[in-house]
Amino acid sequence: MKKATFKIRRKIIFAFLFSLLSVLIFSIFSFQVHREIGHRLRLLELTDDLFQTVLELRRVEKNFFLYRRAASLADAEKYLSHARDMYQSHETEILRLKSPPQQPVFSRSLDRYQKILNQIKAQTPEAGTAQENQISISLEDALRRQGQELLNTTEKWEKEERLQIDRLFQRAMILFIISVVVFLALGIVVAFYLSRMLVQPLLQMQQAMDKIAHGDFTPLPEPTQSSEEFFALFRAFNRMIHELEVHQEQLVQSRKIAAVGTLTSGIAHELNNPINNIVLTAEALQEDFREMTQEEAQGLIHDILMQSERASEIVKGLLDFSRAERPEFEALPIGAVIQDTLKLVRNQLTLSGINVEQDIPPDLPRIRGEKKTLQQVFLNLFINAIQAMLDGGQLQIKARLAPDSRWMIIDVTDTGIGIEPEHLTRIFDPFYTTKQVGRGTGLGLSVTYGIIEKHGGHIEVTSRKGEGSTFTLTLPVYQEASLAEPSGVP
Repeated sequence: MKKATFKIRRKIIFAFLFSLLSVLIFSIFSFQVHREIGHRLRLLELTDDLFQTVLELRRVEKNFFLYRRAASLADAEKYLSHARDMYQSHETEILRLKSPPQQPVFSRSLDRYQKILNQIKAQTPEAGTAQENQISISLEDALRRQGQELLNTTEKWEKEERLQIDRLFQRAMILFIISVVVFLALGIVVAFYLSRMLVQPLLQMQQAMDKIAHGDFTPLPEPTQSSEEFFALFRAFNRMIHELEVHQEQLVQSRKIAAVGTLTSGIAHELNNPINNIVLTAEALQEDFREMTQEEAQGLIHDILMQSERASEIVKGLLDFSRAERPEFEALPIGAVIQDTLKLVRNQLTLSGINVEQDIPPDLPRIRGEKKTLQQVFLNLFINAIQAMLDGGQLQIKARLAPDSRWMIIDVTDTGIGIEPEHLTRIFDPFYTTKQVGRGTGLGLSVTYGIIEKHGGHIEVTSRKGEGSTFTLTLPVYQEASLAEPSGVP
């Protein structure tokens, strides 16, 4: 078996560090994008202020041309000075624009506007002649062109900056979507990885525990590749399964001994008959030996041997049943298993006034099972039936083949006191019994359930209070390839 070379702790730490690194990388990218958006928003605010200042400059310029007021020129100089100060104090931020105009170009535009404004201011008090009026018109046109140039430049900056912010927001959105997709994929990969590394072995152990609860002590196959922790856990779990199987076998054997104790009185009566016959025949032979012919003596000796053989068979059947052996599955005739078990309780059935009816067709196929443990199953059911019919009754045993011919169905029905409905769901639980103290341990049906499950079969019970109970056993029919491992009931 290939030994694992990793530990769960190391794998989890690696997955955690990988996830943390991914989060850190996306956080750095997100931080850069948001920081750039912050710079661009501040620059947008600056270009907007500059654009609004130039708009105010154009407004007072228009007022001057309309009303020829000297105050408008003073306001124009104030806004022009404010625009110059704003540009010079934030020159570094303005240069962050994608394609800003060369710094001397904007500065020269401001200087030319200032120069033209000064010329107009100088000519305003002396206005009146036609030549002066013509020069004023020329200066007015130059001032309008220069002001429009300043307005176009600042407006271009503002639009460009808004476009850059829109692009940054789109980039942030794309980064967000990518991060969601990446983290979702990462989560799926980590979940699949953890499921394969942790959940799957745990589920395998859970299924094994469910099988143990049903009497199947098949050990878990150790995974070819897994963590060192699970290797140790699987081995410990298999050791536990082995111990449970040993204790289960001991429990079955203890139930056999308990059943032998239950059968003692019946066996004693059954042995008493052949022993009495032997004693009486031997006394007759002793008293009349000299007067008997050889044929008469041979007949009495033959009777003694027959009665001895009968007693020997009774004891042998009891010993065979109580002997602890390793279960071996084989092809068994169900009729023979039931008949051998009935022999063990035949005298008790007679003493209890119970009539046995059997409906077991002789042409039924053989089942796949282990004789001693199946005898334990039927013996438990027969003893329970006897104890349920205190005033006598009817014990019916029927066997039939399922429609698919893969399963044998055996019904064991009594006409006893029945089982309360609230007890039916717990009837197969260990140590659960409705009998009086001293008459049962609550292990008989639990052991029966485990044996049937280990055979790959199933057992069910139906009962009505005062009318009796029916235990239905389903066992697999013998097939050539079925002896290696039992298959579950569909």
